[in-house]
Amino acid sequence: MDRIGKIIRRGNILLGYCSGFLILTMGLSLFYEVICRYVLRSPSLWTHETAVYLYTWAMLAAGAYTLQAEKHVRIELFVDCLSPKVQALVRVITSVGGALFCLLVTVQAFDMIKLSIRYSKVSPTLLKVPLWIPQGALLVGFLLLTLQFLLIAMMQLRDRGKERIERC
Repeated sequence: MDRIGKIIRRGNILLGYCSGFLILTMGLSLFYEVICRYVLRSPSLWTHETAVYLYTWAMLAAGAYTLQAEKHVRIELFVDCLSPKVQALVRVITSVGGALFCLLVTVQAFDMIKLSIRYSKVSPTLLKVPLWIPQGALLVGFLLLTLQFLLIAMMQLRDRGKERIERC
């Protein structure tokens, strides 16, 4: 399990950096659009759509990294009042619940992509981007979130098991 966890953590970090690069690329393309539109008086046709797709991929690919780094919004007011043992149990339960929800979204995203490929769906713009490309962000992002939630739950259970062994 430690080896799989290490692979997931490294993959999340890599995707975190990739997301930063995508946001930088998005910013540069929007800057290019501003220059074209307001200085050269000749707006481009591709920057807005491209920026939306870059943003979608950046946000969804970085979700698992954000969860791993414990930077997601959490409401701790209630949980902080609980004992450490109950807090650990709550973390396991919420992680399993998060994994199940993310797995459901992953399956739905897979079905959506399958239909987009089957019917050759493309964006209704001049770029005619195959829709499975931006939809893939949903599949990849939620699959990685599912794995990260499961990893958190397994680590929490493993740590609770170690505590019991140490007490004996």
